[in-house]
Amino acid sequence: MRKFKFSLNKLLEFREQKEESVKEELLMAQKSLNVSEQQLHALEEEKKAAFNVSDFNVGKMQLQYHYILGLQQKIKETQAIVLKKQKVVNQVMSRMVEAQKDRKVLEKLQEKQHEQYLIDEKHQEQKIIDEIANRKKFSLF
Repeated sequence: MRKFKFSLNKLLEFREQKEESVKEELLMAQKSLNVSEQQLHALEEEKKAAFNVSDFNVGKMQLQYHYILGLQQKIKETQAIVLKKQKVVNQVMSRMVEAQKDRKVLEKLQEKQHEQYLIDEKHQEQKIIDEIANRKKFSLF
């Protein structure tokens, strides 16, 4: 009996490696996005805290006003960064889905070829059994 060998095994291994690579890239992009989202959240919390004024001094209020304007600018910049990183995550996610599809196609093909291999092997075994049975039948006479 011969052993089953998938003819496109190297391609399947390549696609599995590609999928792993894209998966790692996705994890890195998501981690970067999470860091930026945490920075944005921290800036928004800092802005909320800046509105709590305990002393109504004109000089302090002006200083606080400029501080809040600076925070708003940082928030806008961080929001833009978050949007860019979200787009990157979405792009990598779509590449990940594509890589998974490519791998699954080859895995399905491998399964089908393996099933056909098993069927062919059973046919071969049955032929051999039939041939042995026929030989015994003819050798008795």
